[in-house]
Amino acid sequence: MKQLHIVHDISVRSGGLGLAALRYAHAVAKAGARVTLFVVKRTSDELDFQWDEEHFAVVGTASHSRAGGLAGLCGQFVAIRKCLNENEFDIVHLHGTWSPILAIAAYMARSRNIPYVVSPHGCLEPWALGHRKVKKQVALAVYQRRVLINASMLVATAGQELGSIRAAGLTGPVAVLPNGVDLVAEPKRCAASDRKILFLSRIHPQKGLGDLVLAWVRVRQPGWRVVIAGPSEGGYEDEIKLQTRTHGLEGDFEFPGLVLGEKKERCFAEADVFVLPTYSENFGIAVAEALARGIPVITTKGAPWQEIETHRCGWWVTPGVDGVATGLAAAMAMSREALAEVGARGKKLVEEKYSWDRIGRDALRASEWMLRPIGVHPEFIDIALGD
Repeated sequence: MKQLHIVHDISVRSGGLGLAALRYAHAVAKAGARVTLFVVKRTSDELDFQWDEEHFAVVGTASHSRAGGLAGLCGQFVAIRKCLNENEFDIVHLHGTWSPILAIAAYMARSRNIPYVVSPHGCLEPWALGHRKVKKQVALAVYQRRVLINASMLVATAGQELGSIRAAGLTGPVAVLPNGVDLVAEPKRCAASDRKILFLSRIHPQKGLGDLVLAWVRVRQPGWRVVIAGPSEGGYEDEIKLQTRTHGLEGDFEFPGLVLGEKKERCFAEADVFVLPTYSENFGIAVAEALARGIPVITTKGAPWQEIETHRCGWWVTPGVDGVATGLAAAMAMSREALAEVGARGKKLVEEKYSWDRIGRDALRASEWMLRPIGVHPEFIDIALGD
C-alpha cells in the first residue's frame, strides 16, 4: 500500500501537529506501508528525526520557498500535483484543517479517485473553533466542511475528539488512534537544589498559563520553582512574565525558551511534577512524554487524559485557577519517594498503550479496512449509527 501524507510544516516551533504527523506517517511505514510525507512549507528548523525505514520519505515544496499569498499557494499546488502525478498512491492523508492547500489537495485526490483521510488534530474542539471564530466560520462555509464530509475516514486521537467530530455533524467512519511517544528505558533523574514543576509546550493562551500563575499565588511554597519552557507565540511569554512580576513572583519562575535535545531532557530530568493547565487538547503529546519519563502529571479535563486519574499517575483537574491550584497543592504535599511511585505508574501506562509501533500497526489496519470495508471493522473505528 502506498500512502501520501500531507502536513503544513514540521518546524520545531509549530507545536505538536507537525510532530504527530511525522511520527504517525513513519509508524505506518514501519508497519509495512510505503509512505511519502509531503511537507507544504519546508523550514530550516525542522524536527530532528532520524529514520532508517526504506519505504519512508519526506519531500516538499522546492528550495525552502518563502513565497506567500497566491504565489506561494500556486507553488504548493504545483508541487503536490507533481507528487501525485509521479506516484500511484492508494490513500492521501491530510494532517490538519483550515489550510487552503489541504483543501486543494483533497480536491486533487478526489479528482483522481484516491480516497483521503483527515486527521483534524484538535481543530474541531470547541475551544479551537472559538479561536478566530469568524475566519473559521468562513472557511467552513467555503471549503472546510466539504473536505470533512467527503473524507473516507477521519482520525481522532481520543474519545473526546471523537465526540467533537460527531458534534460537528460528521457521520463518516472515525478511527480513534492516540498519538504515540518514544519509550524511555531508564529515564534520567537528577535532583535539583529546588524542586521543580515543569510546563513544556507552546506558550499560548490556550495552554492556561495565566491560570497557572494565579494558582501559584495561592499555593506557592518555599523550595519550589516553576519552569515554563517552549516557544512563545505572538509574544505571549512576555504577558506571562509581566503577570509574574505583577504578583511579585518573578523569582519563582524560569523561562528557558524553546528547549530541544539535551536541554529538553535536562528539563524533564530535573522536574518533580509536570503541569499542562490547558483549556483544550486533542491529545497532549507533552503529557505522554512526561509520563514516559516517570514524571507525575497535573493536567485539566480540557485534555483527554482521564487515564491519569484511573491509573493514579497524576491529577486530572477542572480547567481554571481552582482546579490547577488543587492539583499543585496535592503534588507538593507529597515526598519525592511518593511522587516517584506515582510517576512509575504513568510510565507503565505509556509502555502498555502508547508505543508508536502499536499505533502504526493499528493505523495500517484502519487504512486496509477503509479500502476494503468488508466484514467486522477494527474495534477502534467508530461507525456512526445509521451508516
